Amino acid sequence: MDAAARSRIADPSLAATGEQKIQWVAKHSPVLNRLARTRLSDGALRGRRVAVVVHLEAKTAYLALLLAEAGAQVVAAGSNPGSTQDAICAALVARGVEVHASHDASREQFDADLLAVADTEPELVVDDGAELTARILEHRPELAARLAGVTEETTTGVARLRAMDAAGKLSFPAIAANDARCKHLFDNRYGTGQSTLAAIDRLTNLNFAGREFCIVGYGWVGKGLARYAGGQGGRVTVVEIEPVAALEAHMDGHRVARLEDALPDADVVIAATGATDAVPADAIPLLKDGVLLANGGHHERELAIDALGSGEEVRPGVNEHAIPGGGRAYVLVDGRQTNVAGGDGHPVEIMDLSFSVQALAVHLLAGGGLAPGLHLFPAELDAEIARTKLATLGIELGEPTQKQREFSERWNV
Repeated sequence: MDAAARSRIADPSLAATGEQKIQWVAKHSPVLNRLARTRLSDGALRGRRVAVVVHLEAKTAYLALLLAEAGAQVVAAGSNPGSTQDAICAALVARGVEVHASHDASREQFDADLLAVADTEPELVVDDGAELTARILEHRPELAARLAGVTEETTTGVARLRAMDAAGKLSFPAIAANDARCKHLFDNRYGTGQSTLAAIDRLTNLNFAGREFCIVGYGWVGKGLARYAGGQGGRVTVVEIEPVAALEAHMDGHRVARLEDALPDADVVIAATGATDAVPADAIPLLKDGVLLANGGHHERELAIDALGSGEEVRPGVNEHAIPGGGRAYVLVDGRQTNVAGGDGHPVEIMDLSFSVQALAVHLLAGGGLAPGLHLFPAELDAEIARTKLATLGIELGEPTQKQREFSERWNV
């Protein structure tokens, strides 16, 4: 059976539009392109069944195609129905990749698509939020024993993998790709910061300068959001419950406050925790009239939008809701990840680094040798990606002198 017969997508006729977007990514992914030639071409992925479950847009599609060109049998699905782009799905199928996804699929259909991917019995999984991994363990546990490994894209997913490991469920190796320096230092911070603010602008066409921003969470994503909001002229308040992160936000020049003290002044609230109930139902009445609610984290459960009144679309991707007690709130893309559901996600050059981490992690897992459990991405591969990126920029680094090396290896003064 060919890919089209095996797939479930919305509209095959959109393939040309999707292909154009993928070609743009190919032109701006120098690190992935080099690593595909130098690393992925060694045959380690030939014939291996690989599932790619990440936001299905052009950059993800390009990663999937490079894995397929390396000889893998690739099947793809989206990690969030709101971010799935039907044109990209069609382009992948036209290129021979099996896809199970469509934009705005119901929760039931989304689950069915991921289980359809699981039923292809993948050996290797590139996951986002552990969406496929969790479903394999819960609904297809017999397949877990056949997994050669999983590589995880997000903070949320790594937290879930840690919980699986603690529960004794990780019978296979998993790599925390999110924790690689070439991922979270750039993707979570610069990628989410730029793309979330760009998506809010695109969705609302409102001014940022002088607005009060409330960033809930000050991990790498929160740091990036605060940086970009401040750079656009916004005044930033950070809500954080972890004391070291809160102190860092203060030292970075931001106001730090409790949620109940920050919300009444906020013109824009962006959740950035990767957890649930970052803005819980009992905090919703505190919202300011006219507030914009956006999500920089993994899933729509960060914002308790169910506690708002019924919504009415007032602009594409913007729903107006009544705030209990009076006023109105504008929820962006139904509380889904704003940058991917309301835009095209991270800049291409940022995902060139992130997906280089994923490509090398899959390649490492395909080679075998890792014990079951959660693993860090090897530091030497992180350095290789960074060196490759620097080379594409024409940047050369010096080497330590012999005297410096000897000093670093000496314990005595």
